[in-house]
Amino acid sequence: MIASLRRNAAVWMVGMLMGVAACSKPAEPLKITQVDLTHEVDEHNEARSARETFAPTSTIYASIAIEGTGEGTLTAQWTDPSGQVIADQKQDLTNVKPTRYEFHIPPAKGEHPLGRYHVTIALNGGKEAGATKHREFEIRVTQ
Repeated sequence: MIASLRRNAAVWMVGMLMGVAACSKPAEPLKITQVDLTHEVDEHNEARSARETFAPTSTIYASIAIEGTGEGTLTAQWTDPSGQVIADQKQDLTNVKPTRYEFHIPPAKGEHPLGRYHVTIALNGGKEAGATKHREFEIRVTQ
């Protein structure tokens, strides 16, 4: 009798677990949903005010929104007006909910030279659709 009850309970439990597994949503793959450039981020790496122009003395932040779950690598490559790479940055991440990450470049030698710059943000080498985002920005004298 007890063995029969245990067997029935085990069968019921397996059925419940299979039902829950069938109803659960599959994990969404990681993806970049937004890249904002700013001169300041908050404690959640959110851009205080997105912009495309900066003063020569500004530290420039890229605030990157990532959705999906899993592990990955996020990279940023910053280039100057001549196309020369001025910074290569990398972060390993483990995402369990939508999260913001940031990269930044301070002014070299006190000031960034004037001109148009570029940053390329890539997730896991940028091989998947939507895994690479490009942003241009300008360093100029502001009033």
